[in-house]
Amino acid sequence: MKTLLLCDFDGTISIEDMGYALVRQFSSGDWESIDQDFRKGKIGSKEGYSRIVKILKGNERTILDFIQGHSSIDPFFKSFYLYCRERKMDLKIVSDGLDFYIEKILKIHHLSEIPFYANGAHFQKDGRMTLSFPNSEEDCGLCGTCKKKIIQVHRKEYDFIFFIGNGFSDRCAAQEANFVFAKETLYTYCLKKGIPCRFFKDFGEILEDFKKQMAMMVFNLDRPPGLKMGL
Repeated sequence: MKTLLLCDFDGTISIEDMGYALVRQFSSGDWESIDQDFRKGKIGSKEGYSRIVKILKGNERTILDFIQGHSSIDPFFKSFYLYCRERKMDLKIVSDGLDFYIEKILKIHHLSEIPFYANGAHFQKDGRMTLSFPNSEEDCGLCGTCKKKIIQVHRKEYDFIFFIGNGFSDRCAAQEANFVFAKETLYTYCLKKGIPCRFFKDFGEILEDFKKQMAMMVFNLDRPPGLKMGL
């Protein structure tokens, strides 16, 4: 069975939500009111980014240096990724964050080979930043990166798709995946909507779940026909 794991980045792989960290550090205006409009559902992330980019300050070098010092990822993620790679399960990152900091953090942790989808950020010579949204869905237009659309694109290639996430931008993807590993507000949302899911604290717990399932499959294959488990 060909399997794909799609993972959110901020707050899931990256311990700190780097998007929020950058806004707190480099914004020169009232980003909180923009964030409140987003959390209340008045605007989508695409609109939110378009407003916030206008009040960001800081040149590319300063911002990249900040990311260097705030690049912690889940301590079990690398082991989980290597486990998936050894078993020919593909893993890709789907993020409604910005590509330059995902690329930087993956490089710091020697994980640059992992493909990812994200919003595009472009540093200009005058110090401004402009954005592009190559993975948006025009019919909806709320999220910069439509994770649901990305799952749908991969359906023809994969038999089973896991989604791993934690927040608001992961909800549509959770509805589309075969199974979800969720935490924080995404877990509450999945329970409310009846979406097949399991809570996780970190990637170490997901790795243990995968190992248990693999061991159970091997055990069942090795059992003589007609043998019943004493449970």
